[in-house]
Amino acid sequence: MGILEKLPNLTILILFEEAFKENTKILVFSKGGFPSLEFLVAYNMNEITEWRIEEGAMPSLCRLEIAHCSRLTTLPNGLRYLTNLRELTIIRMPRELHRRIEEDGDDFYKIQHVPSLVIGEPSD
Repeated sequence: MGILEKLPNLTILILFEEAFKENTKILVFSKGGFPSLEFLVAYNMNEITEWRIEEGAMPSLCRLEIAHCSRLTTLPNGLRYLTNLRELTIIRMPRELHRRIEEDGDDFYKIQHVPSLVIGEPSD
């Protein structure tokens, strides 16, 4: 991620499970990383158990899709810093994550600023 997030003109990034080594458990988007990224897809990343987004990462992100990440049970706290995020799609994620992002859930505050929320059925 360290090399990718320094690419100044990268606007679209699609991450699949093959993108990381088997022992990668934590995904980190650093402050100042991905300055021009507008669209991010995280798909089928079943080894990832934690995702961190530091304040100042992905300042241009406007669309985010997260799907089929079976071990990710909470959304990154840093989503609340993504003030340009206009569309968030969450599909086939663990039931626990779905409970946390309901309007009265523990993680709803992280995404309540996003105008368009598309939440599909949980995976289990």
